[in-house]
Amino acid sequence: MCGLAGFCRLGSAVPDSEAILHRMNRAMAHRGPDGHGIHVADGVGLAHVRLAVVDVRTGAQPMRSEDGRTALVLNGEIYNHRELREELVSQGRTFRTRSDTEVLLQLYESMGERCLERLQGMFAFALWDGGKRRLWLVRDRLGIKPLYYSWNGEVLVFGSEPKALLEYPGFSREIDGRAVDQFLTFGYIPSPLTIYRDMAKLEAGHMLSLDDRGLTKTVYWDLDFQRNSHELGDELVDLVRSALRSAVQEQLGSDVPIGTLLSGGIDSTAVLGFMSEVLGEEIPAFTATFPEDKDEDRIYAEMAADTFGASWHETEVRTPTPELLDRLAWHFDEPFADPSAVPTFLVCGAARREVAVCLSGDGGDEVFGGYRRYRTNETRTMIRRWVPRSAGPALLHAAARLAPGGRWLPKPLRVGSLLRIAEEGSMAAYATEMSVCGQDSKLALYQRSFASALDGFDPLTPIWGCFARSAQWDSTAQLQYTDFKTYLADGILTKMDRASMAHGLEVRVPLLDHKLVELLASLPTSWKVSPASGKRLLKRSLRRIVPAPIRTRRKRGFSPPLGRWLAGGSGERLAHRVLHGNPFVERFFEIDSLRKAWSGSHTSPRCGTRLKWSILVLEAWGRRFL
Repeated sequence: MCGLAGFCRLGSAVPDSEAILHRMNRAMAHRGPDGHGIHVADGVGLAHVRLAVVDVRTGAQPMRSEDGRTALVLNGEIYNHRELREELVSQGRTFRTRSDTEVLLQLYESMGERCLERLQGMFAFALWDGGKRRLWLVRDRLGIKPLYYSWNGEVLVFGSEPKALLEYPGFSREIDGRAVDQFLTFGYIPSPLTIYRDMAKLEAGHMLSLDDRGLTKTVYWDLDFQRNSHELGDELVDLVRSALRSAVQEQLGSDVPIGTLLSGGIDSTAVLGFMSEVLGEEIPAFTATFPEDKDEDRIYAEMAADTFGASWHETEVRTPTPELLDRLAWHFDEPFADPSAVPTFLVCGAARREVAVCLSGDGGDEVFGGYRRYRTNETRTMIRRWVPRSAGPALLHAAARLAPGGRWLPKPLRVGSLLRIAEEGSMAAYATEMSVCGQDSKLALYQRSFASALDGFDPLTPIWGCFARSAQWDSTAQLQYTDFKTYLADGILTKMDRASMAHGLEVRVPLLDHKLVELLASLPTSWKVSPASGKRLLKRSLRRIVPAPIRTRRKRGFSPPLGRWLAGGSGERLAHRVLHGNPFVERFFEIDSLRKAWSGSHTSPRCGTRLKWSILVLEAWGRRFL
């Protein structure tokens, strides 16, 4: 795991190229504490900082071809590099190192762009082909590793983190108001926008190519939920279990100590179980806990560690201070308001004191159908099958309001609740659930000039686009696809990348092995999700791996006690930042409206704490970068 950056100005040299590249490296030195290097040629500059995990001694970057015409910088890991090396050696190629970077370089020289078809791993890379005078930028299929870029028609600047691009001379820090609006909608900024008007994120599964003809962006991989011929039975259960084991085993290659991040859920417990089975040794396991609250996850995490004989390390998470929020703002580069970033950041710091690499269970909910919204949508689909299509919406609308509340029943089983679920469309329900707060709540806070500048912009466009591209699949598959392309890539994976790399810790995500993802996407939704249960096939596959209490426990999100955080002394200190003096957020909000929101009289209870936290994060970011 590393950090990369650089620039390309075809046809003319960039003044002070080496000094610029060294500044870029310093800006992301936390990503690569074990080494750094640069490459300059033909108006192209490549910079790299290295976290040495594989081939510690000889794997330095940038990696150059034997003739010196091709140079490569890679962030991430190519998990099947040993297999690919053997194939290349059989073709007569020789290697100077044991690194996966050299394998990728030689695979490119052998196959060109088609080398992407052979790669298994998490990666972002930049490759300069001097013979073709072409720069090639690639981000992995699922977006595990980040890549940012800026193109003004003459110069392409890129890097693993935005702060590296800010080191390029004259780079504008002008804010993109659309990105601010999207941040206050989702708590993160979906690709391709960034907080800076002149910078973009390269989307997952995309590549950029710059040559004399200009800049071209291409999709090289996408998810496909088209059904195949698998039958549900013991054979498929065994296939899924084997794919899980292979994914974990493949990602255990390391020349440095390795551990796991353990939440106590089925996903991270499965990863630990397979690690223990493959390695046959004590695995260091790291868990974030909340000692001031009833913490169910702690109980199950300790149970998982005991089951597999892991060396369990507990990181107690207290109420975050303003100073911690400032530190997070620096490492996340853009406003990022998922409060679980706090425990993730702290547990990664604790893990790095013991190991250099961890495996995690991220991605399991998207791949195997674990989110409650999938079960709710299956309920919606089931009820709609009972209602005549021609009369459906009107009938459901009337029935939802006439049906008894059934207060003696659990809320999800009340007739009125069920009918209201069925009445709401899948897209609208998804948009509501994934939003920090509604559009009206935001507009009530915005300054008139800022709201006017946004006129005509729909922050939910990324969701509508995903639903449009997935219209040929059932509605729950559409939800999964949208999660993969938005919440997973730009939310969960961004959180893990920044939180781990802030400490120089490499985190691998075996449940996002693309072969495993493709296998599960090809299976019928009903095999993964029902109105009553999520992760159906995963649970069957793990009967002999994960203890029953963990396998059958109800789904819980990784949700810190945000309300308590905002109510205490630290919360008051944070609130003072945005309600007094000349806060950064005054660029976007009316301060009087903000004070009303803080008192609870301006926003709904549903979005109150989440919106407050988002505003605090935005303030911390603005103070740090502008």
